[in-house]
Amino acid sequence: MRKIIYDFNSLSNRLLQANYEDYVGVVSRFISFIKNTSLIANYIADCGVCDQDMKQEFQEIRQSYGRCIFVLGDSDQEEVCTIFAILSYISENKIDISWDIARGYTSSNKRQDIVKAFNDRVVMVLIRHIESFLTKVGIDMGLDEKITYSITVTNGQAIIANDNATVTATNNIGVDATQLSALINNIKTAAQNLSPTDAESLSENLEVIEEEAKSNKPRKSFIKTAINGIKAIKGTAEFAAAVAALVQILQPLL
Repeated sequence: MRKIIYDFNSLSNRLLQANYEDYVGVVSRFISFIKNTSLIANYIADCGVCDQDMKQEFQEIRQSYGRCIFVLGDSDQEEVCTIFAILSYISENKIDISWDIARGYTSSNKRQDIVKAFNDRVVMVLIRHIESFLTKVGIDMGLDEKITYSITVTNGQAIIANDNATVTATNNIGVDATQLSALINNIKTAAQNLSPTDAESLSENLEVIEEEAKSNKPRKSFIKTAINGIKAIKGTAEFAAAVAALVQILQPLL
């Protein structure tokens, strides 16, 4: 999760600072990253499908000579799907927006200023929505918790204690039952619209995970099979985020 946030921020910063001559290429990399990152791609898909004819929209804006700009929508979801469609069209058709498409966003005639204004008023909106989504997922996964770890090695075994806690080395590896229960409930809440078949599969796999997590000797193969079964279910972005959080907490058992 931290890597996804880091990579997204890096590409976003590069796009916002891109030279107008490199802009199409950077947009293409940005779009490719989103499409290949299932967590973000699912979030955008959940926002809906843009119903605007992009070919016609671009043609009308081009012919307006700076008098028209894109209509992004009235809700967060509409903004997300519309801006993603705009950037995808730019990428697919290799459109240089600094000549005519983005002239309506600034009074300046400088191509770099035109690109910057388009970024500020269009691209930044999409970036902020995705950042907000990733931040909320990170909070659910506990990434906002500031914990200081003390790591020592005794008889070849790594002992990890957080903050000022002390830990006695044992061979038992487990997960926090309360946190596990909360994450499972999050998945169930996010899976309200699943088909009967998927709902049954989800229930069975979650039951396996709960039972194995409580066991003194959890079976890795059972847990891995259950996780793969849950991952195979196509759900919303919230469902995918909840599953990712569950997988994260189960890592000590794998």
